[in-house]
Amino acid sequence: MDTKFQTSFIPKAPIMQAKRAKSGISFFLLISIIIFLVSLGLGAWVFLEKNYLIQQITSEQATITTNKTGLVSDSNTVESIIDLDNRINVGKQLLDSHVAISPIFAFLQQVTLQNVRFNSFTFSAASKDSNGNTIVGIQLAGVAQNWESVASQADEFDLPEWKNIISNPKISNFGLNADGSVSFIFAASINPSFLSYASMQNSNGSTAAPAGQ
Repeated sequence: MDTKFQTSFIPKAPIMQAKRAKSGISFFLLISIIIFLVSLGLGAWVFLEKNYLIQQITSEQATITTNKTGLVSDSNTVESIIDLDNRINVGKQLLDSHVAISPIFAFLQQVTLQNVRFNSFTFSAASKDSNGNTIVGIQLAGVAQNWESVASQADEFDLPEWKNIISNPKISNFGLNADGSVSFIFAASINPSFLSYASMQNSNGSTAAPAGQ
């Protein structure tokens, strides 16, 4: 009696190859995804960094422009200040060289005695001092009550405290009038510094105590 055996064989190799193939596809896919994400992240970082640098450059340019404008403005301001200072200096020089006549009248009011009066007044640029300043000469026609009054007035003009104001005081051309009064001519030179506008402004308005009566 013949015996027949039926055998079945299920090959395992293809199954193993299929599993390996499936595992290989998942691995490469994972690597691709990781690379994609890293590339995406790097791209985003580059984009953000680029925008940040652009903002920084724009900000720096704005700062430079502002500073440049400020420098131009400061330069204009400095030039304006220099120009103003030059104008002030020129004005000061003009004032310093300006001759003011009013201090002469204030001085004469202080030194003229009560029994003496002046009828006329003239002045002229007599000469210049060592600094080139104009020395003003004055001449006054006066009348005194008597000879004693003339002598007292001459002594008053010759006092030491007036040396910084007048120089070379001289009384001449005496004349005796019918009423007993004496006419005379007084002449002197005035110190230029006393007549300068700057000195008049700095003065306290008082040269000295009024002359004795």
